[in-house]
Amino acid sequence: MYNWNWDWVIEYKEQLIEATYVTIKLNLYIILIGSMLGLILGLMKRVRFAPIRFITIVFIDIIRTLPALVLLIWFYFCVPIFFQISIDAFTTTVIVLSLNLAVFIAEIVDAGIESVPKLHTDYGQLLGFSKRNNLKYIVLPIALRNMTPPIVGQYINSIKLSVLASFIAVPELLSVTQDIISQTYRPLEFYTVLAIVFLVILLPGTLLSKRFELKAMMKKTHKG
Repeated sequence: MYNWNWDWVIEYKEQLIEATYVTIKLNLYIILIGSMLGLILGLMKRVRFAPIRFITIVFIDIIRTLPALVLLIWFYFCVPIFFQISIDAFTTTVIVLSLNLAVFIAEIVDAGIESVPKLHTDYGQLLGFSKRNNLKYIVLPIALRNMTPPIVGQYINSIKLSVLASFIAVPELLSVTQDIISQTYRPLEFYTVLAIVFLVILLPGTLLSKRFELKAMMKKTHKG
């Protein structure tokens, strides 16, 4: 029978706290950059200029098709060789996982805008809005309500994917936990702490996503 000993966790608490900080900082960068880039890609996908639209769609399809881990490892090892530049593991993770998040948000943005009834866009034109102002003040605010639940869901998936950073030695929570386990041979205590920390990080977002989905379902039922 396994004898639990939480004194080991207390002994390594500073390393775990620092790793948690790195994990949170990593995900904040990914969510911020991925959201902005995803919005841009989503709008570029809808432009009338065919070459830009085609390039955007191809780019989104390529990033969506490649597994995030494959893209992360390729970027980390191959980009410095091909382009003669040095990128640290943390920055590489931010770039790759931001791109991975961005392409999914781009699809959500595109679908969200498509979901806005034409009546609303016509109303903006009747008010004399330009296409840009019509998009900014009428279409996007309405589309945002439809986009919020799936975007929050993508944020949750992105945070889960951030553990892939351990494959290129970013000192985030999983990587540090594995290093500590290799020194202490106490897997259950430290993997339990790892699970609890991610539960604390992810649970609010999960509950928020369910709340948004419930509100959306209630609105549809009310309209029906």
